[in-house]
Amino acid sequence: MASRTTQSDRSDSSAGGVQSVVKAVRILDCFSADQPFLTLSQICRETGLPKSTALNLVRTLEQSNLLMRIEDTQQYQLSYRVMEYSYALSSSLPLIQYAMPFLEEIQVSTGENIYLTSHIDGRVFYLECVYPSIRIGNYSVQGKTLPMHCTGCGKAMLAYLPDDELQQIVDRRGLPRLTPATITDADALREELAATRERGYALDLEEETAGVKCVAVAIRDGSGYPVGAISISGTTVSVRDDLVDEYARILSRAASVFASVSRQFPAAQLRGRG
Repeated sequence: MASRTTQSDRSDSSAGGVQSVVKAVRILDCFSADQPFLTLSQICRETGLPKSTALNLVRTLEQSNLLMRIEDTQQYQLSYRVMEYSYALSSSLPLIQYAMPFLEEIQVSTGENIYLTSHIDGRVFYLECVYPSIRIGNYSVQGKTLPMHCTGCGKAMLAYLPDDELQQIVDRRGLPRLTPATITDADALREELAATRERGYALDLEEETAGVKCVAVAIRDGSGYPVGAISISGTTVSVRDDLVDEYARILSRAASVFASVSRQFPAAQLRGRG
């Protein structure tokens, strides 16, 4: 027997998707590295959902092993199935396997942290990193996101975005201050991006993290669109001014190689959607 479409079903899908799913994703979006644990009340405040709706969705997400409740508390966190999805995605990306030898070679030659990124939804999206073997506390950055205006990779990509896309990011994301050195004025940012295009590389001078200096170069597709960026990052002491031009040349050579697989970057795959 054919299924019957109710008025509720039509209203759920009227915005271009099933609204109950959209609301569930909004709940998942509340969780981040900055706030990994949330109560139902906090979820309601974050999403604007009524408590009864949020509770039903949270219970469904819990039953699906996407959320789990912390024992003896009223808090929830993302569940381990999310990590399974992350691993499945990472394993399916040939870009990572292709890039790793180049990233490792750059790391050995410079002794610094090497980052490969793309951009999604107006934020830098970290694909991979290679750290020095002597570094203490190494951790994976895959999937981490940061603002674009205050990171070397972010500014490298912003410099080559179409003006309307740049403006949309500034309007939507703003220019929050992360350190005293962060650029928070739109005109000043545009001047910095013009300087980035002129010299061919971007700099992060303690703008995202105090004490950290970064040199970054955009990875552009055949049309010139920035699908990614690669950077050398270290301390303000180790990344000396006299090394910056050489680091930029190293990154430019790698960016030229990665441009040959530019279609594999998330920004290229998601461009023009939604």
